[in-house]
Formats: sequence, structure tokens, C-alpha cells
Amino acid sequence: MSSADILKLSPSECYEFITAALSMKPNPQVPYIAGPPAIGKSQVVAQVARDANAKMIDLRLSQMLSEDMTGLPERDGKRGKAIYLPFETFPLEGDEVPDGYSGWMLFLDELSSATEEVLAAAYSIILDRLVGGKKLHPKCLVVAAGNRATDSAIARELPDTLITRMLPVEMKVSNKDWTYWAEHEYAHSNEAVVEFIKKNPKQLYAPTKAGERRELETYATPRGWEKAMAHVNLHEKMTKVEQEGVDSAGVPTGQMVTSGQPITPMIFNLMAAAVGSMSARSFKDEYDENIQLPFPWEISQSPSSTRIPSSGIGKARLMTDLGKFFLESDSQTRDSVLIYVNRVGGEYSELFLSEVSSKLKDTPSDKKLMTMTAERLNIDPLLGTAPRGGSSSGSSPF
Repeated sequence: MSSADILKLSPSECYEFITAALSMKPNPQVPYIAGPPAIGKSQVVAQVARDANAKMIDLRLSQMLSEDMTGLPERDGKRGKAIYLPFETFPLEGDEVPDGYSGWMLFLDELSSATEEVLAAAYSIILDRLVGGKKLHPKCLVVAAGNRATDSAIARELPDTLITRMLPVEMKVSNKDWTYWAEHEYAHSNEAVVEFIKKNPKQLYAPTKAGERRELETYATPRGWEKAMAHVNLHEKMTKVEQEGVDSAGVPTGQMVTSGQPITPMIFNLMAAAVGSMSARSFKDEYDENIQLPFPWEISQSPSSTRIPSSGIGKARLMTDLGKFFLESDSQTRDSVLIYVNRVGGEYSELFLSEVSSKLKDTPSDKKLMTMTAERLNIDPLLGTAPRGGSSSGSSPF
């Protein structure tokens, strides 16, 4: 079977796939989620369990012995025969459903990394819902997952006799799903990390081939960026300070604004260990650039000497901020802002004009302001093109 023949679904699609498989009546079917490490397979299964109000039983089969699955032998005194006594891990017929739950979710994780003996024991659970000869509780749902054989030295191809009795699917990385999760569902998200991934989607998952990777070398994964968000949150907790803002004339406004510091070496090292040095360096460069952008009021006071950001992302963010500031300012301050925007030039002048235009109305005064601004920036209102600028004379970051 070629890779093109394997069903590949995003995390959100896998969620729907698992939910549908477990909803089959009268007998729920067992979905098997394959995929590379650290892309969120376990998190998707855990979300299904939470939404089904099922108590999660997470079994890492690569760490288990066969007797952990079948139970220990015990003598049946009445019949004089040996039977198996399953561990309390497994919910069996007759067990009471835990308070506050509707049932259980038995998650057979790392199935492809199990030993032959454990894999044989897993057959009974997957095929017959039996543990040591005893039936699983009817309200116990079963889901399996594992890495692909190409992902790890300890993962293997599963036998056809097992694959054909499950519903196998491969999970793929989805930037859309990850950013939605980070923004709306993850309680410890970080805005800077999420924005970085949005602007650099290839950085979410950037694996290097196992044969080309040095020992202990890490690379960017969804799980790694989850760790990185914790690192950046720690950095901002330690370094961000609030100070009183000022208006275009430098007069205190009474409103507090937050300022931060560049990523420290310690935080960079933590991030590099989570997502790899290259991805961590890319994030640090953009974060440091954005955190040190000049304030609009600084630009209005020294438009000819205020530093121009070196990164495109920094310039774009600053043009957006300047567009809002421009509309709130008097004519003298607006002149200063336009001097600076002309220094930046090119597509960023157009971005500034677009930001201003989006806030103006179709009135004679607003039309006049728009025409004047376009003329000052040498932008053709029909073609929307500006001369290339970018002279960063004045204070240099170097």
C-alpha cells in the first residue's frame, strides 16, 4: 500500500473520526490513530474522552508486560482450576461507573511499540473485549494509537490480522487546528508564539530525517511549541513591566502600557531544547525585533533619526500602529509620521496608507486627507505603488 492510499486526517478530523467510530451501535468500533511523535495524537483522544465524560485510562504499551494486560494466575478453589485475576486497571462487567463519569476510555497508546507478548494480549481486548478471559464493562470505550514504523526504531508494522479489525487512520499536522487550539482551548497559550506560527507555518512541524539527526538533536513539533509557550510565558512574567503611556506630545496619558525585554539566553536554551536551535533562533529574532519597536510618539518627535526595524514583520507591525496613531494626531504630528513612513518606503508605505484608508469614511474631509497622504508618500492612488525607501540613517541597531 502506498502512502497515498493511507487515510490522512487533521486533528479535528481525527476527533470526528474517533467520535463516530465509538458511537457505532450495538458495538463500538476501535479506531487506531497512527502518526509521527509529538503531533498531538494523545491530546485528541483525551479531548474525545473529556467530551464523552469518560474516565481516561492511558496505557503506554511499550512499558508493559503481558501479565499487565492479562492479569496474574490464581487458583479457583471451587473448580480446582487456574484462572487469571485482572488488574484493577481494567473496568470489567459488574464494576460500578466512577462518580461523575458516564464510563471509561481505555487508551492503548504506543501499540506499535509493544512487545510481541503484549501485542498478543492486546488482541483479546481489541477483538473480543476480553481481559484475562473476563469481559470489559459495556461502557468502556477502546481507542488505540502508535507511531509509524518509519518514525522510530522501536515501532513496528502492525500485523494485518490486527489492522483489519480496527479502523486505522494517520493523523497529519494542521496549522489551522493547532492555532485554533492555542488561541481558544489552551489555557496557557502565548500570543507571541501563536503569531509566529501563523506567519511561519512551516515552523510548526519541521522534522529532520532520523538518519541525518545528531544524537539528542530536537526539531520543531506541535508538542515542542506547547513547551515553548510555557518558556515565553515565564520570560514575560519575569521581564514585562508596566509604565504610563504618553500622547503624541510626550504628555503622560494616565494609561498604563506594557513593555518587555528580548529573549534571555536561559529562555533561548529552553526553547532550543524544545523546538530545535534553528526554530528557536527564528522565534527569538522576530520576538526581539517586535519587542523593541519604537513607540509612535517617539517617531513623531524624531522622525528622521528613529530606528527603522530590520525585519519585515517588525516594519509591518509598526505601520499598523502608526496608521492608528496618525488618525488620532494633529497636523504637525501627522507630518512627522509621514516623514518616517517615507523613510521606510516601499510596500510598507502602502500598508500604512491601507491602514489609514480602512478607518476613513466617504466624506469630503476624509477624502482630502487620503489624497494628501497618498501624495506625501508618492503613492499612485490607482496603482497603489510606492518608491522603494528604507534608508535607516540615524541610530543603527549595530
